[in-house]
Amino acid sequence: MAHNIDCSTGKAAMAYVGAVPWHGLGEQLKPGASIEDWIKAAGLDWQILRQPVCYQFQEQMKSVKGRDVLIRSDNGESLSIVSDSYCIVQPKEVVEFYRNLIAGSAFTLETAGALDEGRKVWGLARSSLPSHIMSPEDKIDAFLLLASSCDKSLATTIAFTSVRVVCQNTLGFAMEEIKDKSPVKCLKIAHNRQVDWDAAKKQLNLIKDAWGTFHEKVDRLAKEKVDATIVNQFMEKLFLSAKEGEHLPKKAIIEIQNLKSAFVNAPGQQIETAKDTAWGLVNAVTYYADHQRKSNNQSERLDSAWFGTGALLKDKAWNTAMEMFA
Repeated sequence: MAHNIDCSTGKAAMAYVGAVPWHGLGEQLKPGASIEDWIKAAGLDWQILRQPVCYQFQEQMKSVKGRDVLIRSDNGESLSIVSDSYCIVQPKEVVEFYRNLIAGSAFTLETAGALDEGRKVWGLARSSLPSHIMSPEDKIDAFLLLASSCDKSLATTIAFTSVRVVCQNTLGFAMEEIKDKSPVKCLKIAHNRQVDWDAAKKQLNLIKDAWGTFHEKVDRLAKEKVDATIVNQFMEKLFLSAKEGEHLPKKAIIEIQNLKSAFVNAPGQQIETAKDTAWGLVNAVTYYADHQRKSNNQSERLDSAWFGTGALLKDKAWNTAMEMFA
C-alpha cells in the first residue's frame, strides 16, 4: 500500500498517536497533545492564499476575471485555480474542529495530515463510544473523519468510520437519523459556501444511534453463512452494471479473483464471525480496497480508500450485503 502524504517541505505532513503507521512516516505525538502541537506536527501550520490569475501579453500583465490561484504561504507552490467565489478551508481548521470535542472527551485525535502536496487535509479521531466486540478476536471501533480539499476534488466531508482492529479495515457507517431523510454515509459541504462548524458539530449527536444500528447490521451479517454460489453472486454484483446480461470485463474478473483470495486469506478472515459469512465478504472488500487494490497511481491508495474509487467500492459492498442479507 503506497501513500500520498505531502512531503513537499521535506517532512511528511502527518502526525499520529500510538503505533507507527504502515508507511513509517509522520511525527508521533503523546496522547493528550495540544491542538497547537497537532497542527505543527501534522505539517498544517501554513495558510492557503488567494492570488489573481495573471498572464503576460505584449509586455503587459493581465489578469483573468473571476479566477484565482490558490498558493501555499510557506513555499509559494500553487495548489489549484478556482473561481473568486470559492470558499477556502484552511489546513489548520480541520484540526481546530476537534478542539472542544477533545476537551469534552467525545473524541481523541489519532491521525492528521495532508495529501497530494497539501491539496487535501484530514483529521481522524477515535470516538469515546465503547468498541463493538463481536468475539474476543473481532472488535470494531468508531471514528470520525473530517477532510477537505482546495483543488475541487473533495467537498468538506464529515463521516463516521468504523475500523476493524484485527486488520485495520475501514468502513463508513450511516448517519441514520437526519430528520426523516434516507441514511447517508457522510455530510458534505460544497466550497461554494462557508462551513458552519458549529452546525456540523451538532450533527455528531447522531453517532450514538448510528453506531448502535451499525452493530445490529454487522451482527446479522456475521451470522449469515455463505457458500461458493453466494460468494460469486456477491462479487459479480460489485462490478456488473444495470444492463441485463452484460459480461464482466477482464479487469473485473481479475478483481473478483483478488477479492475471493482476500475472502479466504486476508487478516481476520479465519475468525468465526468472518469465516464463510456475509461479514467476511464485506471485509474481503474493505481489506482489498484499503491494503491491496492497484490504481492508476499507486501513490494514491490512501486517497482512494478514503475518498475515491476504493471508498465507492466499499460502499457498494456494504449496500450489496444489505440487499442480499438484511
